[in-house]
Amino acid sequence: MRKTPALDAFLTRINELGGSIDSWVYTNSDRPTLTLAATHDSVGPLAVDDNGDELTVEIGTKQHTHFSGYSFDSDSDQSRLLAAAKDAAAFVYDVTMDRVCFTVDYLHERCIGSSHFYLDNENTTADTVRDTCIGLRGGNIRSERYLWSGPVREHRTEP
Repeated sequence: MRKTPALDAFLTRINELGGSIDSWVYTNSDRPTLTLAATHDSVGPLAVDDNGDELTVEIGTKQHTHFSGYSFDSDSDQSRLLAAAKDAAAFVYDVTMDRVCFTVDYLHERCIGSSHFYLDNENTTADTVRDTCIGLRGGNIRSERYLWSGPVREHRTEP
C-alpha cells in the first residue's frame, strides 16, 4: 500500500539519517499514520500522523509535537509539507537515539503540560541527565522525564 507523499518523505529522511525504516507500520485511515512500537511500556509507541497540512508526532501518551508546512517558504502546500516531514523525521530520529528528553508535568494527578529538550543543548547525555534538574519544575508540580528508551530515574544518594 502506498503511503502519503509526506510519510514517504518522512521515511526517506529517517533512512538517510541512518535509522531503520523496517519496523514502521503504516495505517491508512482518515489520518494516515506511521507507528513505531514502544521500546519501553511506560513511554508507549511513537506515531506520526499526516494531517494534510502538518505532521503530528505522538510519543505514547506522554507528549506530541506539530510540524507544520506553514513554517516553510515555498511555492506549494505540498513542498512545504514535505519540508515539514523532513524536520519531523530528524526530530524522531533524535528521539529514537535518546538525544531528546521529554517531560510531563502534573499538578496533583492532573497533567498540566509537557515539553521536550535536546540533551546536547543542555550539555548532558542519556547517561547523565538523571543527575541534573533540567526539565524538572518545582513547588507542588511533579515532573516526570522520559527518553525513548524509558523513564529517567533521578539519581538519589543516601544520607
